Amino acid sequence: MRTIKYIGLVKSIGFAALCLCGFGRVQAQTDADLLRYSMLNPIGTARYNAMGGAFGALGANFTALSTNPAGIGFYTRHELSLTGGWLNQNGKSEYYGEKNTIDASQVVMPQGGGVFCINQGGAVKFQAAFGANRLKDFNSSSYAKGINNESSYMEYVAAQSAGYDFAVRDQYAAHLGNLAYQTGLMDYEDTVSMLYDPLLGPGMGLTQRHVLREYGNITEMVFSFGGNWRDMLYFGATMGVPVVDYQQESIVGESSDATLEFHNEVFPPKNIRFNAYEFNQDLNVTGTGINLKLGLIYKPVHFFRVGLAFHTPTHYWLRERATVQVNTDMSYPLGDGSFLTNQSSYGYEDRYEVITPAKGVLSLGFLIKNFGAIGIEGELTDYRKMRLDVGDIDYENQIQSVLDENYKLAGVVRVGTEWRFSILSIRAGYIWQSCPYTNQTLRDNWYNHTATAGLGLTLGRWNLDFGFMADLGKRTDDFYYLTDQYGASLVNPASLKLAKYVYTFTLGVRF
Repeated sequence: MRTIKYIGLVKSIGFAALCLCGFGRVQAQTDADLLRYSMLNPIGTARYNAMGGAFGALGANFTALSTNPAGIGFYTRHELSLTGGWLNQNGKSEYYGEKNTIDASQVVMPQGGGVFCINQGGAVKFQAAFGANRLKDFNSSSYAKGINNESSYMEYVAAQSAGYDFAVRDQYAAHLGNLAYQTGLMDYEDTVSMLYDPLLGPGMGLTQRHVLREYGNITEMVFSFGGNWRDMLYFGATMGVPVVDYQQESIVGESSDATLEFHNEVFPPKNIRFNAYEFNQDLNVTGTGINLKLGLIYKPVHFFRVGLAFHTPTHYWLRERATVQVNTDMSYPLGDGSFLTNQSSYGYEDRYEVITPAKGVLSLGFLIKNFGAIGIEGELTDYRKMRLDVGDIDYENQIQSVLDENYKLAGVVRVGTEWRFSILSIRAGYIWQSCPYTNQTLRDNWYNHTATAGLGLTLGRWNLDFGFMADLGKRTDDFYYLTDQYGASLVNPASLKLAKYVYTFTLGVRF
């Protein structure tokens, strides 16, 4: 067995981050999980989407209640709105020179709610609102495949398994190493120090593949109250109750185009024939959280306003359920000439808490007479402030060390504009999200840009809006993290380009 080094904590949004770690109380939660619930990309009303979400100072948009609730003070009439639509996804990958593409589509219902005006006759006017906004859509698919001659994923699992005694089947049943051990993909090298030797290794020309499908969303129930003083100072607060529904389907496997047949001293005295294996995981995370958002908007003159908002950390209480199954087409010849196909599976349920960082939002709004509007908005989040509570202080401290070393302050810039021509409005916008990582290699291979556009029709007290968002992202991800004794990587990262196209329609009525 060659000397290798296992890097035990995920340090990026690795698309295999969750499925390639241990399961159960061999901790499954990583920094990637914290980032999943902390880095948001709201999808709301079609008007909000079309203008890039730059409503922090412009106000009078229901989805903006989840960014700057002071915007509620601009409402002068009751309003009900409902938004629906669909999204198309496209994922492109390159891994060891092989390129692959995967597509998917999904119906979305990102917004619905009502705003109600109170005491509109005095110097101080009040408004209240309740409903739901989509803070993040998880729907995404990626597929990467290539031939790796440098290492095997089973070397990673064997290195990760050092020190665990899988002969006691139930003690670490949720650990990937146990499933590999039970299906013959690895065995003991040293039963004293509990070191393992994988069946597969370098130079075998293994085809590695990973399919990842993600579904679900974070939808925030909003309860807002605010108002304005003499149409000059606007104020508001939103109590948010975000509801998490996240599903992940993952397949990680290795195969050989030519059947590998060899004798391995670790499994004496058997000749082993290997064709392929797959790790299949189904993951489901559900839960709720709570937060508070406070906002102010100051309008010194009609054509200009400035907004400020503060979002408290969101405290989530989450339940995680998963099943993982290993299927191997790897056999020992039997006397009758037939072969065995092995299978092992395990399921678990876990509960834990996640606390996301606070956010600060600064916004500017400009009105051009009665037919033009421009919004500019900046948002800052310190991702080092993410927190995990699993009831294991040592593991939580390990995660915190990873956060302190690998994450930083990052921001989002939103710009949007709207131009009205009688009953028709034309809109456009742009969103830029900065990289939350400190690692320069990750930063050089990461971007997230969103271009937006849309139209609106105002027909008396009714409005019909259409919004389009093209969310383009790039990142590099590792199947697993493995280096030799000199620190040289034994696996190349996969390059991913992910595109998400969102089409939304909003029907609104004022009364």
